[in-house]
Amino acid sequence: MKFCCILPVLNGTKKVEQTINSLLHQKSVLDGSDTLRIIVRDGGSSDGISSLIERFNDPRIEFHSESDTGMYDALAKGLELADGDVCCYLPAGEVYEHAAFSTLSEVFSSMDDVHWVTGRPVGRNAKQQTIVTYLPHPYKRRFISCGMYGTRLTAIQQESTFWRIDLNQLINLDALRNCRLAGDYLLWKSFAEVHDLFVVDSLLASFTFEDGQLSKIEPGAYRREIRALRERPGVMERLHALLLRQYTKRAPPSRRSRNSIRFDLKSKSWKRY
Repeated sequence: MKFCCILPVLNGTKKVEQTINSLLHQKSVLDGSDTLRIIVRDGGSSDGISSLIERFNDPRIEFHSESDTGMYDALAKGLELADGDVCCYLPAGEVYEHAAFSTLSEVFSSMDDVHWVTGRPVGRNAKQQTIVTYLPHPYKRRFISCGMYGTRLTAIQQESTFWRIDLNQLINLDALRNCRLAGDYLLWKSFAEVHDLFVVDSLLASFTFEDGQLSKIEPGAYRREIRALRERPGVMERLHALLLRQYTKRAPPSRRSRNSIRFDLKSKSWKRY
């Protein structure tokens, strides 16, 4: 299976190196089971990213450098170039788990009706120590469309989310370019209009909590942008989301919840529910 990963970057050479290494050292890529294309979309860095790419000297890494209006403009440009079977993107500094692509390759190749997936959310601190992970409750398509995840409910972790390449056709790239913080939500809303999101009970990637992130500099801005992009929820949807938030705080999800995928020890394969 061919994975296409887009890296929107602006400076942060050490972080970019860390992210690229996590891609090149994927278990299934190293053993040849899967192939990889990395599209680096640089917004005009001044700290030597172009030299870093040259040092890698790897034909699987494509480097494009030009001014852009922000991360989601860079992502949109990358999505225009994307090909292969499975698509994803990572901010500089974030990493994939060593066997993430191996897991996803088995899932996507054996389950034709699964079009996009997310793993267990994982959080790390600035020292790259894992500080939180959990199995999320099933995601409701209507709640994605009306922006409940990321406002009243926990957001879908972008780093852990992957989709089949044909879903790129559902994305309004012009609208994506205009996003500042919640471009990930625009993608999820586009996908949820057609397909269910499946939860893979596995660690695929992580998000790093550190100083200087826009979400911390502008508290509440991410939620405000979601509200501008979403379909307006009704009164009953708002109430249902509030009740679901309280329920998910108190009750762990079943490991056989609807639209979940977990590894079955007896059959030694991934199984969907």
